[in-house]
Amino acid sequence: MGELEPWIDENFIRSVWFGMGESVNVKMIRDKFSGNAGYCFIDFASPAAAAKALSLNGSMIPNTSRPFKLNWASGGGLADRRDDRGPEYSIFVGDLGPEVNEYVLVSLFQARFPSCKSAKIMTDPISGMSRGYGFVRFADESDQQRALTEMQGVYCGNRPMRISTATPKNKSGGAGPAGMPMQGGAIGGGGAMGAAPGMYTMGAPPPMGYYGAPQPMNQFTDPNNTTVFVGGLSGYVTEDELRSFFQGFGEITYVKIPPGKGCGFVQFVQRHAAEMAINQMQGYPIGNSRVSLLDFDNYEPA
Repeated sequence: MGELEPWIDENFIRSVWFGMGESVNVKMIRDKFSGNAGYCFIDFASPAAAAKALSLNGSMIPNTSRPFKLNWASGGGLADRRDDRGPEYSIFVGDLGPEVNEYVLVSLFQARFPSCKSAKIMTDPISGMSRGYGFVRFADESDQQRALTEMQGVYCGNRPMRISTATPKNKSGGAGPAGMPMQGGAIGGGGAMGAAPGMYTMGAPPPMGYYGAPQPMNQFTDPNNTTVFVGGLSGYVTEDELRSFFQGFGEITYVKIPPGKGCGFVQFVQRHAAEMAINQMQGYPIGNSRVSLLDFDNYEPA
């Protein structure tokens, strides 16, 4: 929960959510110079409760002049105990209408798949509007695999969903790089996932090859490298905004934009998340320009 006024503290945040029927724990982040860093982490009783809370993003916080700025925590929250977490299996969900929020999406999947843990819809950092795609996570791989087939074309809101894997698969005949489905060459031909060649669904992330060929992962680079170089950044893009574009691909360690360089760096916890980001975000518009992405091992400073 971000962009908090300086006077807001843990007790106020707890009282806001208590008034909405939610009992929460709050971790306020402090700045060593100014005190309140302007954001906090909130721990809800369940993933469903957290997803429902996220549907309030953009509405006004009671008794303040500020709107809610809410997002899934990408690390450092009260429940972020890495050693306690089991494996997670994600799917990509595209063609979501603007009426679909995370509570609607996670509820749809939890009704059919008991191990569904959470849903994340990617939003524009300026307007807060949905970009029309997101990710759904499961604790059980069999539920993830069933969802890939059973939920393909199922309506969520007013539109049928387009589903694909969100983690790389190396099985022959399975998915291509970054887990994107190879459906009769539609992806390589610049088509949206599952759409006819030459078509592109607005609001979905760019399919591989839509803005240019995906950056190949050099087989001789360090397999443990998880850092992505992001080139062509507008000078107005902030580190928080850059993080918001990439956090759906996996847990992020840090984001850095060196001043005046027109580039940035995003480091993920896992290698496959970096590979998937490079393949799916190549040429994606961020700010007022389209970015180019490289495996950091292939980055050569000018």
